[in-house]
Amino acid sequence: MDNSGYKRLIDRSRSTVDSDSNWLITLSDVMLLLLVFFVVLLMAKHVETKKTAGAVTADAPPALPATTTGEALRDEMIARIKELGIENDATVRTVNNDIIITLKESITFMPGEAEILQGSAPLIASIAEIIRRHPSYMVEIDGHTDNVPIHTSRFPSNWELSVARATSVLKYFIDVQGMDPSRFYVKGNADQRPVAPNDTPEQRAQNRRVEIRLKSME
Repeated sequence: MDNSGYKRLIDRSRSTVDSDSNWLITLSDVMLLLLVFFVVLLMAKHVETKKTAGAVTADAPPALPATTTGEALRDEMIARIKELGIENDATVRTVNNDIIITLKESITFMPGEAEILQGSAPLIASIAEIIRRHPSYMVEIDGHTDNVPIHTSRFPSNWELSVARATSVLKYFIDVQGMDPSRFYVKGNADQRPVAPNDTPEQRAQNRRVEIRLKSME
C-alpha cells in the first residue's frame, strides 16, 4: 500500500474517534442538565410544601382543651336534676376523676328510715342509665348521718342506719334496674364525714345524705 493509502486510513480513524468523543460529550451534557433539573424541581417542591404548611398553621384555630368524659357526665347529670326540679335536694360535683352525686335525706328517706322514697326513683333511674352506658366506672355508695344518736330495734346506732341506706340504694340499682352487682360497693360512715357543722337543723340536714361516687377505672 502506498503512502497515500495509509494517510487516508489514518484520517478516517481520526474522524471516527472524534465523532465518538463528540457523542459521549453530548450525552454527558444531557445527563448533567437532567440532574440539575431534578435538583431544582425537588427544591421548588420543598419550598412549596413549607409555604403550604405555614399557611395551614397560620389559618388553623388554636386547639381547645377537650371536655373530659367526667365533666360531660357531670353536666349531663346536672341537666337531669334541673329537669326534675330537685336542685335543692341533689347536687353533682367532680373530685379528681370521680363524679359524686349527693342525694339529701329529704328526697331519699323518711327520718330514721332506710326505705327509698318514690320521689327519688326518677333521679336514681337516670343515674343508673349513665352508669350502664359507661362500664369503665365502678360505683361506691356512701351513707351518711348527722350526729343525733338513734336507738331503735332495727338501727341501734347511726352506723347501722348509714349502711342500711347505702344498701337500699344499691338494691335499687340491682333489683329494679338490673345492674351488675360486681360494679358496686357500699360504705356506712355514720356521722364521721360531715359536710357541715351539726349545730343547727339546717346543717344537720346537709349531713344526712347518700353519696353515689362514680370512680373511673381507666
